[in-house]
Amino acid sequence: MTSSSAFASVDSSILLEAGTNEAEILVFRVGNQRFGVNVAKVREVLPIEAVTPIPNSHPAVDGLVTIRELVVPLVNLSTYFHKPSNEDDITECSLLLLEFNRQHVAFRVDTVDRIFRVSWKDTLPAIDLGGETSPITSIWRASSELVPLVDFEAITTIIGIGGKNTCFGSVSRKDSDLREQYPILFADDSTLINEMVKDSLNNAGFTNTKGFGDGDELWRYVDSLTRSLTPEEVKQQIACIVTDIEMPRMDGLSLTKIIRNNSSTADIPVVVYSSLASEDNKKKGEQVGATAQVPKPHYDELVNTVVEVIESGS
Repeated sequence: MTSSSAFASVDSSILLEAGTNEAEILVFRVGNQRFGVNVAKVREVLPIEAVTPIPNSHPAVDGLVTIRELVVPLVNLSTYFHKPSNEDDITECSLLLLEFNRQHVAFRVDTVDRIFRVSWKDTLPAIDLGGETSPITSIWRASSELVPLVDFEAITTIIGIGGKNTCFGSVSRKDSDLREQYPILFADDSTLINEMVKDSLNNAGFTNTKGFGDGDELWRYVDSLTRSLTPEEVKQQIACIVTDIEMPRMDGLSLTKIIRNNSSTADIPVVVYSSLASEDNKKKGEQVGATAQVPKPHYDELVNTVVEVIESGS
């Protein structure tokens, strides 16, 4: 199957019902290993043509490529993963044009296989397998093998593409001394993003925070509170929840849906913080009852949104 037919075989306009805990995963190969990426991030799969080298760039950056009106960096995943490529000729490789965090980045892979419909229940957190420092967010348990899902956001951050956007100049610090009384829960399968969210909240005065690696882990904690406390006591333990969308075991949309359907947590503000900032995903967030939605990697906007939803009593 060619790269173009692999992607064209799925209608990219499909909008899955929000809260089904499913995703479509495009599987590709780097060396002899298969990896995956959420189709929602994939804009095109193309052959690689002319590449313009950039002096003093990261070793994993082959250079710049032109895709119609776009000029984007091309990241060589074989180099980044320290895996030998099966393709000596770059023109025999494939290019994945991805869009996330409001930016376009191209990634060089050896071949593209096909697209699978996957339940997040069939994935495992990478940290459970010792991948705390690996650019992998989760592991899909396919029928005959384990397929790692790549943390492209972490890769671009480490390489230095797009920047970290950690400026807190626009974050309001008014009454920051009082914010420590507000307990904030947040979930993201990326260790790097989890640390950035924690640091951003702490910097604004929200020091009573608790982070989780996925929606299932966060919900187990919340569910334990609902079983032992009254609804009012639960609200005293959770002022706001921040959640990513893509996560193993339980995604952020399913988490939000469960929170809204539980009488003890239905009124707790939920802020969706995701790199999938499309109109389709915005509609999904609204469908499951998200209080607000913020695109990554705007940590200042995230913190100001948390302040707003808490102080407005949303």
